Amino acid sequence: MGRELQKHYQFLAPSHKEFDITDSASIDNYLKNKRAFVDFIVHCAAYTDVSKAEIEKGLCYKTNVTGTGNIASLKMPMIYISTEYVFDGEKGDYKETDAPNPANFYSLTKLLGEFEAKRTDSIIVRTLFKPRPFEHPGACVDQYTTGDYVDVIAKEVIKVILNFKVFPKGIINIGTYKKSIYELAKQTRDVKPINRDTISVRLPRDTSLDLTQWHKIKESLS
Repeated sequence: MGRELQKHYQFLAPSHKEFDITDSASIDNYLKNKRAFVDFIVHCAAYTDVSKAEIEKGLCYKTNVTGTGNIASLKMPMIYISTEYVFDGEKGDYKETDAPNPANFYSLTKLLGEFEAKRTDSIIVRTLFKPRPFEHPGACVDQYTTGDYVDVIAKEVIKVILNFKVFPKGIINIGTYKKSIYELAKQTRDVKPINRDTISVRLPRDTSLDLTQWHKIKESLS
């Protein structure tokens, strides 16, 4: 996401080596002579491997929760990139006001990251994005999303960034139309249709988001 956003706007974009969100000293050192030039932080860094997160829980938590807490401790405005996976997928069409209920450890850490982000003046973006082309040989026919490919979602997120000063703070759902992960994958490559119960980690069935508020805000910005 960070790389895609840089195609649309010029940011300070430090590497992990320059700006390790899990290391407060690294953060302070990078911002030492730059803080006065930073209006807000777009927090894209995350541990995102849903399956490995069940094994590497310490690393996942340190990145998604402790790391976000370190950013929030700066007391600087933030755009936090969260995930539609904070919902359990039992009903779909989730509104910003619906109660989250994470289905796996990765999802739990992203929700806890939201709690950290709320400690500062923040916009929390719930969305889902996949690399283009789809990276796996199989895709679930029984899993639904309003997410899309990262280049598509980046064009939506950039609207939040460019309008940060007037954008309402809090949670906003961002995405495109509802489709299965299989339908999304087939847009970029041939994949094998599979079911969620063949995956080692629990995946939510339908985390599609209600995008009513997003469409209203985009209309007001145009």
